[in-house]
Amino acid sequence: MKSRSLSPGTSLASAESLSMPLLQEVVLSADISCSDCQKRLSEMMSKMGEIESVVVNASEKRVTLYCCMVMRLNIDCDACCRKVRRILLNMKVIETHLVEKQQCKVSVCGRFVPADVAIKLGKKMNRRVEVMEIQESDGSNEQMEQRAMITTSRPHQLYCY
Repeated sequence: MKSRSLSPGTSLASAESLSMPLLQEVVLSADISCSDCQKRLSEMMSKMGEIESVVVNASEKRVTLYCCMVMRLNIDCDACCRKVRRILLNMKVIETHLVEKQQCKVSVCGRFVPADVAIKLGKKMNRRVEVMEIQESDGSNEQMEQRAMITTSRPHQLYCY
């Protein structure tokens, strides 16, 4: 057997680690909800140089419907009302909200999972949140047009009564 001689100061382990692997797998995470977006993404990725195959898997993502939810939350003072407002404004999935201080109610509308919003609001406020009503829509054209008219007339406003 022939032995390979290495340059002084290098070991066999460091020489082997310098070589590039023949196959690299790159995993990208993206929010893809429809099959058309999956096709566009796979076509775009396949046009890039030196890519053999593209696999787009959106089975782990949940599709969220547009819904409106009414919650009961103890709102004692104006500071609590401002804190609820600040928390709701920081949630990107909520499009409109309404805080009714006297009735201790918070109404939110948008594309979200109702349980996630209620849990997040309860944790940030450190109070118990009771979900009173949830209305979900399937996204039909009539409902989407009505929602668009409502949100364009009052985009992301807060009312404390």
